[in-house]
Amino acid sequence: MNRPLRLALLTNYIAPYRLPLLEALRERVGALRVLVSTSAERGRAAAPSFNGLDVVVQRGVSVRRTWRTSRFAEPLDLHVPLDTIPRLRQFRPDVIVSGEMGARTVQAMLFGRASRVPVYIWATLVEHLELERDAARQSLRRWLLARASGVIVNGGSGASYIRRFDVPDTRIAVIPQTTALEPFQRIPLARSAAVARRILVVGRLSTGKGLDLLLSALAVVARRQPQRTIDMCVIGDGPERTRLQSMPLPPNVRVVWPGHVDYDALPGYYARAGLLAFPTLGDEWGMVVNEALAAGLPVLGSRYSQAVVELVRDGANGWLVSPDSVQDVASALERALDTPDDVLEGMRAAARASVEELTPARIADRFVQALHARS
Repeated sequence: MNRPLRLALLTNYIAPYRLPLLEALRERVGALRVLVSTSAERGRAAAPSFNGLDVVVQRGVSVRRTWRTSRFAEPLDLHVPLDTIPRLRQFRPDVIVSGEMGARTVQAMLFGRASRVPVYIWATLVEHLELERDAARQSLRRWLLARASGVIVNGGSGASYIRRFDVPDTRIAVIPQTTALEPFQRIPLARSAAVARRILVVGRLSTGKGLDLLLSALAVVARRQPQRTIDMCVIGDGPERTRLQSMPLPPNVRVVWPGHVDYDALPGYYARAGLLAFPTLGDEWGMVVNEALAAGLPVLGSRYSQAVVELVRDGANGWLVSPDSVQDVASALERALDTPDDVLEGMRAAARASVEELTPARIADRFVQALHARS
């Protein structure tokens, strides 16, 4: 029988959707302490209550910088914790899991090697974005990965990237992300004609989410089909909101912008929609995909989201799109909006069934199993 572990988990911050998995982990280990760089990220929802988790906000510095890729540029905060080693020494973990591959993971690795404590890297990343990283960062990652006891990734794209550093499959655990699905699974699958094709968008309104492409594509479809009224609801806020709201649209496109919605209130919006659009230009996962599928919403999803690639099957529980041009997105939209009612009904049932196994409890079991394999 595996012994209870004292698990230290290091990450930037805890998003509300991550809490159910951490709570499930806490039930499966002897002790769980989460070291975070900040209680809440700038521009996002307020800090969650942590629901009794043992969470320590580290001392550190934060630097505002811009993440630039070939498809988008977004401002973000780079957090550099300064007290990781003394915090770990105080907790005396049996195993360490460190998110990202920067300063916190370097400190965790130095502590682990000195104390003979295994260190796992939680590499929540997607290959097509990481290949654009600079040579210095790639070198640091090679150094860290060579010394890690194992690597946890979200899906096949993340695993493919990690293999580039000569990490064997025996040290890579593929564990998808998840959240509490019950509030979304309680939503009735049936949709009235008024909402069966209403489009829902949930997420931060930033350049990387591809919403400008989606709006432009909606305009194209609306002009091709002037007899059709297209309804869309956009949940979220961010630096692009003003620009997006000012984009011209034909009169038969109706978009509502509720802004930020508390996480507990999200299921109500899923219940009043017929499909989810997720046109991201790059996401290491995309938890809205899990939520939508659980709610019975087929997903019009970008191939640049790892959640879409892992969970959405074209024509079965959604539609895949490569958001490289307005015309590509418009063609995918037309496929979705022109889907017959009886086919949509089957897709809603298939959507919910596709995530039945992705509960926090099952994912936590896989997580702990991966840690026990070498701890």
